[in-house]
Order: sequence, then structure tokens, then C-alpha cells
Amino acid sequence: MTASLTPALALAYLQELSLDVRAAVVLDPGGRPLAGDADLASRARALLESPDASSPSAGSLLALRAPDGGAIAVLTGPRALISLVEHDLAEMANALVTVPETGV
Repeated sequence: MTASLTPALALAYLQELSLDVRAAVVLDPGGRPLAGDADLASRARALLESPDASSPSAGSLLALRAPDGGAIAVLTGPRALISLVEHDLAEMANALVTVPETGV
């Protein structure tokens, strides 16, 4: 995926790709929620800040950083195919724009 996605569009697209996504949130680089389930934000921040953050999953909560420093996190259901959700999450994270570009 090469197009840039807004936080709301990234979440909508991710939820269309997987019926197993129960909740999702997009965070800005400072960890503030931009779109999605604000109640999930604190759990996502804790996962991203943990020493084990190199492994994107912690049970059914998965989170990845976007190239601009923001992040996207999803909470999956019990029957989720985690490797597929991780792939879709990585695609969304790579296309996600959480910091507006400034024109020159």
C-alpha cells in the first residue's frame, strides 16, 4: 500500500479487512488518541513503551508504530488469525499519517 491514510480511514479499512478486530485506536507521536476507541489508548501506550515492544502482540492486543512516530493498535477476538491481523496492521501502520504535513 503506497497511499497515505488518515487515522479514521486507516481504522475503517483495517476493520473492513478483518472481522476479528474488536476495537482499534490510532495514537499521535505523543500517545494521544486521534481516532478509534480512546479507552484502548492507555493499554496501547503501555504495550508500545514496554521492553517487549519488539514483539507486536501481547495476547489479543497488537500495536505498531507508524513511520511518523504515531501508532495503531487493535484488540482482536479469540479466533483471530494473528499473523494475518499483524500483516494488515503493518500495512495500515506503513500508510498511516498521524502528523499533518506542512507545506513549504
